Amino acid sequence: MISGLITKGVGGEYTVNTANGVYICTARGVFRNRQITPFVGDRVQIDPVKKSVEIIEPRKNVLKRPPVANIDQVIVTMAAASPAFHAGLLDRFLVLAGYEGVDAVICINKYDLHNREDFTVPYVLAGYPVIKVSAATGAGMDDLLAVMGGQSNASDTLSDPILNVFAGPSGVGKSSLINMLIPEAAMETGDISVKLKRGKHTTRHAEIHSLGAGFCVDTPGFSSLEVDAIPTQAFSGLFPEFAAFVGECKFSDCLHDKERDCAVKKQVGKGVHPSRYESYLGFVRR
Repeated sequence: MISGLITKGVGGEYTVNTANGVYICTARGVFRNRQITPFVGDRVQIDPVKKSVEIIEPRKNVLKRPPVANIDQVIVTMAAASPAFHAGLLDRFLVLAGYEGVDAVICINKYDLHNREDFTVPYVLAGYPVIKVSAATGAGMDDLLAVMGGQSNASDTLSDPILNVFAGPSGVGKSSLINMLIPEAAMETGDISVKLKRGKHTTRHAEIHSLGAGFCVDTPGFSSLEVDAIPTQAFSGLFPEFAAFVGECKFSDCLHDKERDCAVKKQVGKGVHPSRYESYLGFVRR
């Protein structure tokens, strides 16, 4: 067997990059019996003769939507306009990324279309890196490239790639951004539906593309994300702006909702932006 990295998965066939070349493989039937699905980003052992994925190496993390494993950083991409910025959807993805232990960078594309109050303020206050770019004009692309390849252990090897995942709603321009970063990727792009005011799905599967400091992944767009599997008590730890205050609450199991002497509630409008606190309450009261 030889080691490799799954860079694409479509219709039960997995593209696996190895030191000996690229193989198109299927997964062993035992994976289906155990309800295990190989993901893009998986390190695997393959049988080059049978062209089958034999072993999936232990994962350090996994996102099921988009389905990618072993992620170093997720570039949560939203649009300043067309489609309209959706704070609730952004918060859901940030929560899911945090729950899986994946670092998140917020990327606002189409910022050349921005003509209203800066909606990134709550996220800057929360401590998230925020990059404002335009795939149409090229503005901010150097900043985006820097944050994607800024890790000190940057590598372009299959054994230790830095894996950046682009994720966000359809139509925000993830594929356009990747085309700017990696022209040879030639990702299909689409227009915004005039009737529905949202994007058309142009990326139909997750796929890894090589990028100087490592790899990046374009993923299918999504319009909703479920957080039902996250325990209610876990949400406060998924809002980084709460971290400095949670230990000061009167009750150790404080949900920062209706409890007395809650240090987090006292910071609303100060170290905690009101819109983010309202978003938090939406999660814990679901």
